[in-house]
Amino acid sequence: MGMTLELAALINDTLSNKVALFNENAAKFSDQAVREGFFEILGSDKLTWQNWRAHHIECFEVMENVLNINLPLAWENSPFYDQFVETKNGGLGDENSYVVDDDGILFASTFAGNYWSVDRQKLQGKKSFSLQTEWITIRVYDELERFLKGTITLAEMVQKLQKGFQNEIDSRIFSSFNGIGTYLPAKFQEGGSYDKDTMADLIQRVQVASQKNVILAGTRSALAHIVDGVDAHRMSERQKEELATKGALLELTGLGVSAIEIPQTFIRGSYDFKVNDKSIFVLPDNTKPIKLYFEGDTRARETKEKDNDDMTIDTTVQTKLGTGVIVSTLVGKYTIV
Repeated sequence: MGMTLELAALINDTLSNKVALFNENAAKFSDQAVREGFFEILGSDKLTWQNWRAHHIECFEVMENVLNINLPLAWENSPFYDQFVETKNGGLGDENSYVVDDDGILFASTFAGNYWSVDRQKLQGKKSFSLQTEWITIRVYDELERFLKGTITLAEMVQKLQKGFQNEIDSRIFSSFNGIGTYLPAKFQEGGSYDKDTMADLIQRVQVASQKNVILAGTRSALAHIVDGVDAHRMSERQKEELATKGALLELTGLGVSAIEIPQTFIRGSYDFKVNDKSIFVLPDNTKPIKLYFEGDTRARETKEKDNDDMTIDTTVQTKLGTGVIVSTLVGKYTIV
């Protein structure tokens, strides 16, 4: 157990670039250290069918410990999550409990990611609630011979699993914005061709109603429309520089507020965008409408060799979490058509 925890800690430090912080030359040696750690678990300086069969449980423990620790680190480094997502981690002792300070709509307790047929309830005043958690699963495989020859490594497999989970969680979170605004009063919804004065009026409504500064949010394609409202002859040099480097006006919108990009994602199995590309949201600053509870308890298992006649190694990994959205009535939505 001690070796698996130490190896998981080393992989976590490598994935989060902490190794490089101590010594700029240390990172290039971390892969070798990880390989040697696995060899120590396997009891040999090379991976064979026999020692994998005897010690694969310990290797799966490493995968589980890495994902339990390192998945939440990715959220901590995301500007989008920092601005809009309230995250809690059961592994750190956080309770699955969230408090709503004002009236709002509990949009959904879980998201399957592709539909909006979900229960909702009105929240009156301060009220606490818990998120319903569910398992998300990734199943991967690779050729046995490539695995045994070291063409791929367990560290690489863990990294790809982590990326797969991050993509799935991000996809759920980002697509949650699709439904924000569905139940807003008419005065807080605008539509049509982008118009700067119309956007300014919507911003003012949200500011007055919430008594807070606001921030705009949308995909890169949606936020690109802000440029349409800026007179090209009056665009400052700083605005020109931001437009040239970022492809949109995010800090210098010309509206007295800043904007943040919602990363786009594809619907699984297609090249169709999942996040609404036509909506710009006006949200009170420092409010986090999306709630995420990471329960963890990551589990990994192997399909037995007798199940796969094509001689592949088949690994299934699952972790548990819940997502929900609290939408205050004091937000705005501009749908560009």
